[in-house]
Amino acid sequence: MSSWDNIADNTPILVGAGQFVEREATAHSPMALAAEAARQALAHAGGNAVVDAIDTLSVTRLFSDSMGVKPCPFGRSDNPPMSVARAIGAAPAHCIYSQVGGNEPQSRLIEFARDIARGERQVVLLAGAEAIRNQRSAERAGQELDWGEQFAPDQFPLEDRGWGDMFVTMQEVGNGLLAPMSYYALIDQARAFAAGRSVPQQRAFMGQLLASLSAVAATNPMAQFPAALSAQELLDATPLNHLYSKRMVAQDGVNQGAALLLCSVGAARRLGIPSDHWVFLHGMAEGVDYNLSEREDPGRSAMAEAVLDRTFALAGKSIADISLIDIYSCFACAVASTAEYLGLPTDGSRPLTLTGGLPYFGGPGNNYSMNALAEAVTRLRADPEAYALVTCVGGILSKHAAGIYSRRPSAVDWGEVETKLNRESLPSRPVIEDPTAGTIVSYVVNYRAGEPVHAVVLAETGKGARFVANSVDAATVAAMQGAVVAGQPISVVPAEGLALHFSLD
Repeated sequence: MSSWDNIADNTPILVGAGQFVEREATAHSPMALAAEAARQALAHAGGNAVVDAIDTLSVTRLFSDSMGVKPCPFGRSDNPPMSVARAIGAAPAHCIYSQVGGNEPQSRLIEFARDIARGERQVVLLAGAEAIRNQRSAERAGQELDWGEQFAPDQFPLEDRGWGDMFVTMQEVGNGLLAPMSYYALIDQARAFAAGRSVPQQRAFMGQLLASLSAVAATNPMAQFPAALSAQELLDATPLNHLYSKRMVAQDGVNQGAALLLCSVGAARRLGIPSDHWVFLHGMAEGVDYNLSEREDPGRSAMAEAVLDRTFALAGKSIADISLIDIYSCFACAVASTAEYLGLPTDGSRPLTLTGGLPYFGGPGNNYSMNALAEAVTRLRADPEAYALVTCVGGILSKHAAGIYSRRPSAVDWGEVETKLNRESLPSRPVIEDPTAGTIVSYVVNYRAGEPVHAVVLAETGKGARFVANSVDAATVAAMQGAVVAGQPISVVPAEGLALHFSLD
């Protein structure tokens, strides 16, 4: 009897992974791309009649169904999981449409692994995609596409998880923090202050880090943008704010899909899925941080660090044991903060992505991490001794999930271990609504058509309460382009609604 014969039937395992990319525009809908990735995941799993055994099909929420994004003009499926199911010939009893967030693929994997360990599910297909490149191309060409699909809700019930919670304060929004890149620039600027780097030095640091991701994307056949760009090329692209150019942020204009097949060991045995296809879950955790204004240190996420600690503790591993790494890479600070916490170099001497990252591999909405997980499963198949780490982020470094995987069997009981962390033990700051003065903790100068037009500061009072204020005054915005320092004093006056206007003292 081999050691594999002793593995409990209720052990959750990943047995298949699929990815799909269309670099040229077509008429395909996002659900068509997700279905193609699902077919590849099923083929990757092997076995017999696996599609008939799928009891749960979960689809990652589309950008066009997410908050703050306009609906797709070509219609939509009113049951995305069933659209994938119909395309591949599956008949799942449970159809789930996830919440918003780049953490969702990993978070749903944690959820379904627990359910499998408890005997509540047997075979789960996770899939997702975006066809934003197809959509934008058709809009530019004046082409009419029909992506609508309807299913009778009484015959095909859907568990729609909705948008989920917001991870911003109304004061942040009221002062012009609308785009993720503005929030993340506040984080990167706070990191620059902490490291004693000037704006040019911070940009050079980010450029070198991001160029190393681009080099990985250049060799990835699943990448939407497979080109190795130099740090200078990244920095010289059209400016979006005082730190970021257009080539330094996640790119959502993609046609990409990914899928994973998760099942119990018992189901894999029954379906004839070869044991050398099994990938085990060794460590997984997730948690939600405070809003950015409320974090003790806005240059890092204490919850991200707690999630990593819990993930490694469950796996009984250290970073020295991990040979495959994909750190979520929407913006440079997401990569750098995690890498530095783990003691990994940020100079490109060690790959920090398996795909090439969201700005270069492609950022298919909330589903990017499904591609990273699919890449990890595929590479682990080829290296039975290796361990892979995948980290995921949603919101403004708000929602975190991480996982460690290997072909080696795991003894963790996923039906019993605690994987969800709460933030009550983390330090936080109060938010004040009516400050009159404060000092700068971080800032961002936003650009329009390549010119600086709007400044936002994250600041605090002498008693440590936080607030966000903004200015569109040309002289103030111009001054913010100069040598702003941490702790620089400002005056504040109330404006319309929740807005606060600041001036430099």
